[in-house]
Amino acid sequence: MTETTVELVLRERISPLLRSHGGDLSLSRVKDKTIFIKFSGACRFCPAANETTEKIVQAMMREHFKDDNIDVVLENGVSNDLLEQAKNILRKPK
Repeated sequence: MTETTVELVLRERISPLLRSHGGDLSLSRVKDKTIFIKFSGACRFCPAANETTEKIVQAMMREHFKDDNIDVVLENGVSNDLLEQAKNILRKPK
């Protein structure tokens, strides 16, 4: 399971489902058997995001790679760029 193969599954199988709801997802990274993703659009703040991660994304990944030990983790943090912008605003003298 490489980032390339995971990305392909996300683009071909999962993104179309999420786009039909006004959202999408992106791959952050793959570490061992853990896939880290971020939702965007309507999916980003959806109250069912965690359930979607487990019941759809993780289930499809496990099925595709035939491995029940694959975990998918939803990253909800802010981007490094946004964090740096906030820090710069807070550092400005008043």
